Amino acid sequence: MGLFSELSPGWGLTQSGSIKDAVRPSGEPDESSILAYLRGGTGIWSEMSAGPDVLDPNAPEMTGIGSLYTDGTWLWREDLPHYLTRYHIALPGEFVKHIRALGHKAPAVPESRLIDIARNDLGISM
Repeated sequence: MGLFSELSPGWGLTQSGSIKDAVRPSGEPDESSILAYLRGGTGIWSEMSAGPDVLDPNAPEMTGIGSLYTDGTWLWREDLPHYLTRYHIALPGEFVKHIRALGHKAPAVPESRLIDIARNDLGISM
């Protein structure tokens, strides 16, 4: 899963530390392809929520931040691409390795796997 503590939606999901510690002056050489991967994930939870940029409280609020995406293995919030673009955050190494192994193309996630994630990882009764 690997969600930064400031971006964790709760539900007891594994956290991978503070996003503040992940900020870098520049991104991975394939950052644009990683961004495309994140944007190509399958939506699993949709929220109309709005909230601040956790690294710049003076920035305009962002909408839909609590929405969740997955590739069937990893789970991330809708605003993760914003932080990658603006702050070049370092994603968990295993996640980046996973993205690269899939050729930077998020796979289609079957409905049965989405239900499994919703039940087992998010604790949603279905």
